[in-house]
Amino acid sequence: MDQFDLNEIAIFVKVVDAGSFTGAARALNLPKSTVSRKITQLEEHLGVRLLQRTTRTLSLTDTGSAYYNQCARIIADVREANVAVTQMQSSPTGLLRITAPVLFGSRVLSDVVAEFLLEHPQIQLDMVLTDQPLDLIQDGIDVAFRVGALADSSLIARALGEVSGILCASPEYLAKHGTPSHPNDLKQHHVLSYGAQAEWEFSGPENVSVNMRPRIHVNDFDSLRKFVLKGFGIASIPAIVCADEIRSGELKPLLCEWPFNAFPIHALYPSNRHLSVKVRSFVDFVVERLRANPPWVVNLEGVGCSK
Repeated sequence: MDQFDLNEIAIFVKVVDAGSFTGAARALNLPKSTVSRKITQLEEHLGVRLLQRTTRTLSLTDTGSAYYNQCARIIADVREANVAVTQMQSSPTGLLRITAPVLFGSRVLSDVVAEFLLEHPQIQLDMVLTDQPLDLIQDGIDVAFRVGALADSSLIARALGEVSGILCASPEYLAKHGTPSHPNDLKQHHVLSYGAQAEWEFSGPENVSVNMRPRIHVNDFDSLRKFVLKGFGIASIPAIVCADEIRSGELKPLLCEWPFNAFPIHALYPSNRHLSVKVRSFVDFVVERLRANPPWVVNLEGVGCSK
């Protein structure tokens, strides 16, 4: 049926419930003539008489009675559906699909998502951690997190902060091999790198490029952190991975006057138009938590590494 037919059905149910055209017109805030015309049109569409009309009484025909029972259930179902949709739009509910790089997702995002789920028990989560960026539209993703420069797109981007690498070593290594005071000093040290990285770029009092011959290179930052903790050498480790060890003194930051470039972190989602409550609530929650207390930020001066 089209919308016009559904309106006629709703008016028919209201007429029967009210017991008169006048009562239905008052309840629907419509002219009595409009209510009467709609009932006539419905009967013409169906090809049956639904109501027996006299000057004093209004009663259902047998066909009208059976039709009313069916229509009353339909209207009740529509009202329940409207209530359900309204509730969904007033509180976060339903399946939330998010994606993030593996390191950021496991080290930072998981804890924040767990807090959100505790506050919103009606949310179901599908969290995909991958270093391959997914297409939000094609892959049905509600929110994606990106670390690094963003490509131009029609997506909305909310900034969460910046993260950079920290050059560091264990106190045991430094006690044995000394502490570098300039990037060029690293040529006399054991260095460890992520992947096959062979050249480190430093900016600070001067721009310095140092060609390295890493003793160890590994494609996993957690493993790199463990090698540095065991005293194998000096490495640049993302603050997301080593912040706790820097704060505790298990790792010592080095060459703070020559910081590595910082990389922005963003939450991405489709246009704000018709944005669901679950997505809006989740993004606002993450932004509030991570901007207020970014777990990757370390006060280097507070751990004895002044610039």
